[in-house]
Amino acid sequence: MDSAAPGSSDKLTSMATGAGINFAGTFLRALLGFGFSFMISRVLTLSDLGLFTLGSTIVIVLYYFCVMGTDSGLWRYVSAYRAKGDIARANGAIAGALYLALPLSLVMTVALLVAAGPVATGIFKEPDFTGALRAFALTIPLLVAARIFNAATQGFQQMRYSAYREMSEQGLRLLFTALLFIAGFRLGGALAANLAAVLVITVMSFMFLERVAPSVMRRHNHVFELKTLMSFSIPMGASLILTHMILWNDTILLGYFGTSSDVGLYSVAIRLIVVAAIMQTSFNTMFAPVISDLHTRGLHEDLEEMFKRVTRWVVTLSLPIFLPLMLFGSNVLLIFGERFTVVYLSLAILSLGQLVNVSTGPVGGMICMSGRPRLETANSILAWLLSVVLCILLIPRFGIVGAAIANASATGLVNIVRSIEVKAIMNVHAYNKEYYKPLLAAAAGGGLSLAGMHAIGPADGLLSLAVWFSVFAAVYASVIFMLGLERGDREIAAAMISRIRRTKPAGAV
Repeated sequence: MDSAAPGSSDKLTSMATGAGINFAGTFLRALLGFGFSFMISRVLTLSDLGLFTLGSTIVIVLYYFCVMGTDSGLWRYVSAYRAKGDIARANGAIAGALYLALPLSLVMTVALLVAAGPVATGIFKEPDFTGALRAFALTIPLLVAARIFNAATQGFQQMRYSAYREMSEQGLRLLFTALLFIAGFRLGGALAANLAAVLVITVMSFMFLERVAPSVMRRHNHVFELKTLMSFSIPMGASLILTHMILWNDTILLGYFGTSSDVGLYSVAIRLIVVAAIMQTSFNTMFAPVISDLHTRGLHEDLEEMFKRVTRWVVTLSLPIFLPLMLFGSNVLLIFGERFTVVYLSLAILSLGQLVNVSTGPVGGMICMSGRPRLETANSILAWLLSVVLCILLIPRFGIVGAAIANASATGLVNIVRSIEVKAIMNVHAYNKEYYKPLLAAAAGGGLSLAGMHAIGPADGLLSLAVWFSVFAAVYASVIFMLGLERGDREIAAAMISRIRRTKPAGAV
């Protein structure tokens, strides 16, 4: 199909421009995050690496609990109010989210500071975990504030500030940690560097919001509709908490059933998956407020066209990341050290789960941003229960591999269910005849790489990894080029590339 729905072309190009901005920031963030993961995996012991991962995982879940879904509420309502020109209500939504979430985050911080000892010794059997848990607890109010500030700027569809924040966050964490490692600190240095980086990016996020919406902090320009905001946000918050529990159940329960060293090994596979998901993150973050905008204005044909294109683009850009992780994962893990190659099977399983996730498109956003947060909560409860049951059954028996199976199964199932629901409720799906192109390209690239490795020899080092990945990438790109991009996709690609080239460095305003 060579034509978009009537009137959708400009919106598609605009969204691609935003995705280009977001991709530039997310890509650099991923590189910096990869550098941080590489550094701490090389410097910290497996036990300390596991404690750092457990602490960050627990705090991620707690800070999402404190946010209560107000970030999603801001994506929806700030975008909708902006579309109507109602800035006073947009400002009221932002201020209301802060009034609700920040006090709860302070209570959560105090509670975790007090409970850190019993949690460390009683649940995880790791007395050394107490200090790390307390250090992470101090970041909760800062993370909550930064999340709300950032969601507000995204609601105004100003994506460049999110890119600056993401680049700065990982860059500062990497810089501060490197300096403290050089000074001789180890786990304590990583914890202090994390706290310092979070403090700086919270201040930056506030400054960016002030630039986008300077009237937010002026109470006389607010119209509060907290009931409306919270009726959407609380179910969405429950869904987000459960979603993150699905993502991190395996890590937490691996720490409970196993050891901190097991968590340290597994953390590298998880970090690689998070870095590899940059394409989906870039598009989905930009698409969420656009769904709300188009749904509010009743432009359902445009919304369906964008849903299909976003899915196809995410699949096209994600396949050359996740498939090589499945084919050459053991060599990728060598970058972090030979001790981590034992988690190759887990990495392959996690990659497969993410491929299922990517292939269904941004179905969670379609459900939530179209005004059905309670349905999304039910989906997340289903996936969370499955994840917990599988972790309890599989981790004691299979360890790290069991954790990966539980993660991938829950992730894949919930997205298949969401895809069915989007079709049933909105009568749209993510697929058309263009969808087969990246699949054929991936099959050609993967097949040729596997055949070459079988004939010449497997990829058994970093040089071999570079060679076979280059073969895969060249074949993949060539097949995509030969099959051709439709006109609308060429316009999107041009818009993305143009905007990436013009994106300012982190810190520029």
